[in-house]
Order: sequence, then structure tokens, then C-alpha cells
Amino acid sequence: MSALHLKTPAQHPELRYQSKRLNTVVCFSPDVVAHFHSHRQKGKIKTEVGGQLFAALVKNEVRVVKATGPNAADKRGWAWFKPDQRNQNVEIKQLFDQQLHFVGDWHTHPESQPTPSSWDTESMEECYKKSRHQLKAFMMVIVGRAEFPSGLWVSFHHDQFVEELKFIENGQVRTKAKTCIYPTRSDNMPTGNL
Repeated sequence: MSALHLKTPAQHPELRYQSKRLNTVVCFSPDVVAHFHSHRQKGKIKTEVGGQLFAALVKNEVRVVKATGPNAADKRGWAWFKPDQRNQNVEIKQLFDQQLHFVGDWHTHPESQPTPSSWDTESMEECYKKSRHQLKAFMMVIVGRAEFPSGLWVSFHHDQFVEELKFIENGQVRTKAKTCIYPTRSDNMPTGNL
């Protein structure tokens, strides 16, 4: 697929990714894609920014319809981002009252085709372990400088695995040269819906 050269929010398509491990499809609404696109670390945006992801869970689909952030109280630098947790907890409660589930986090990286740092992976694992939820994994999206889909990293995180999701193009799963699944401690992991 060629890069998506987007100029206005109305031009942003829904982006779809597949988790083979959890037998789940993740759909990012055009509004969420536009939100990611508008916060890429280009031009005047010199520091990492980020926020949370909220979705409707329907059978084997995670429909991400809301991306929050960045927030003024967040701490950030060129290659790091620390969200304000009090604000995040308020967002989770408010959006849950609107029938939207917290499913993970997003943040930017100052690279064209982003990949998670060890800190990214460890913090998502810690978040998964410490949070009260019924999800089989949390999602992490890293927004790079390149046009989408090359400029997005999408993965599921559990305390025992990390799975990079595959982009779905014209109904077919797009393959990449890099490895998809990175076990951490054990290969005993859940399967099925998020």
C-alpha cells in the first residue's frame, strides 16, 4: 500500500489491524486516525505526546473510537512521555460512563517507522498487571513521522507477551519483514477476544 497523504480529517480512512494470537481485529475510526496524524512529531511538535485509547468491544472486534490527549499536565521531552495519571483516571471513568472501554495508550516517537523501546514494553506490561480490568491484553500505538500505515506501530501487551498487530489492506493481512510476536516470560498466553 502506498502511504496515505492526508490533508484534512475527512480524508482519513478507518485503519484495521489483526491480532492472530487473540483472534481479534482492531479498527481505528477516521477521527482517531486524524487525531494520531495531527500529533505526529513533525514541524512545531518537538516533544513526545500521547494519551489513552477507548473502544467499543463487539465480538472479535475492538472499535477504537476515541483517542484522548495530549494534556497540559503531562510531562514530556523529545524522546519520552509521562502522562498525568489523575487526569487519565478521570477520562477512564467519564468515557466508561459513555459505554467506552479503556483499551490502551498511544504516544509519539521522533522516528519515521516507530518501534517500542524497552521502557515502552515494560511500562505497558506493568500497566496491564496493576490495572483492574477484564481484557486479555492492553493496546499500545506508537505514532511515528511517516505517513500511515508505515508510521504506526500497533501492538497488544500482556504480562507474558507482546504481539505486533498486522495491518489489513483490502481484506488481506499485510506482512512485514520483522517478527510479529515477542514472548516475554512464558508462552502460556490467552487466546480469543480482547
